[in-house]
Amino acid sequence: MKNLLTVLFTLMTLVTFSGYAAAESSAYQVTFETLDCNGDSGFATVGVDQIYKIQSAGCAGPDGTLLKQLLVHDGSGSYNVYTLSQEESENINKEIKAYMAARRGILERSDAIIVKP
Repeated sequence: MKNLLTVLFTLMTLVTFSGYAAAESSAYQVTFETLDCNGDSGFATVGVDQIYKIQSAGCAGPDGTLLKQLLVHDGSGSYNVYTLSQEESENINKEIKAYMAARRGILERSDAIIVKP
């Protein structure tokens, strides 16, 4: 009986920490529409914590408006570059700001301690 309780306790501990690790490893992500200077379009999803900056792309889209580039850390010291419309870059900025406000709100409303490895 004592061994059964030890096994159950160990399993419950592993399940608890594996759930925590999975939640911690899955960062909040932003999905957006890409638009190349030649008019090609698509979609991409990136983690908010990996976004470095948004800058001018140096070209215009099919409608004549200037496009933007989103620089995203790729983990090896370089960046992945996504080209997008001005409107989409504003949407990404708004989503990041809303996410950061929500994180700050959670911290302000709780007595939780966040531990980062």
